[in-house]
Amino acid sequence: MSAPDHRLRFAYSTINWGATCDIPQAIADIQAAGWGAVELFGHSLDLLGTPRGLSENLDGLTVATLFAGVELPDSPLQRTKLRNQIRFASEVGAGAFGLVGGGRLRWRPPTTGEYLELATLCEDLAVYGVSLGVAVSYHPHVACTIETSEEINVLMRHSTHLRLCLDASHIALVGEDPLEVIDAWWDRLGYIHLKDWGRGKFAELGRGTIDIDFARILKELVRRQFAGWVILEQSQSDVSPLESARINAAYLRALGYDISPP
Repeated sequence: MSAPDHRLRFAYSTINWGATCDIPQAIADIQAAGWGAVELFGHSLDLLGTPRGLSENLDGLTVATLFAGVELPDSPLQRTKLRNQIRFASEVGAGAFGLVGGGRLRWRPPTTGEYLELATLCEDLAVYGVSLGVAVSYHPHVACTIETSEEINVLMRHSTHLRLCLDASHIALVGEDPLEVIDAWWDRLGYIHLKDWGRGKFAELGRGTIDIDFARILKELVRRQFAGWVILEQSQSDVSPLESARINAAYLRALGYDISPP
């Protein structure tokens, strides 16, 4: 397949290695699989260390984004921790920061108050991120406060600076088309998460069973000259994280995409 006219920026998430993993080993695996950038997913600042120390561990790998969870009800302590993480992201050169969570009770949808509390929290963090050159995005997620496109609309309407981190798999799992959400919130699209879903669990790209058209999604991002990061976020795998990273890299290369440093 010929190379796309517009080069997308790809990165690989550390989520499959775990929040308390050996960071240098995870980075080495991601590099060995051919990826040029990384999303640091859910790691505490205690584990990441200093920006200088992390830079030494990265060995030339670009930090695309950092990612953290949020909880409701909100608290001053949570905001302080998240602000510290956003500042750290700025210090290591990440231009984006992702948020996920808020919790969701199984027996009822979130209340209007819960939607608004989450929107207020995320918007406050997004405003802080803007001051540091970091675009903060919320990631809709099954079993979290924001799952569906209708709920995305509520969150976006009650915020201004907050952006959207769209996960193609999670929006497909609630029966919706990722491309429709991309089109609806193109002007607020921060970055993208990609992974597949098959037989009741997450899978490498192309190995799913819910017919997510990744090629079409990527072509649309190229057509619209998407400047954000496209993150391969393989939450789990039946093989080693390294082998999974290699499988996902091969899938994207077969479609004509370059995953090396942009």
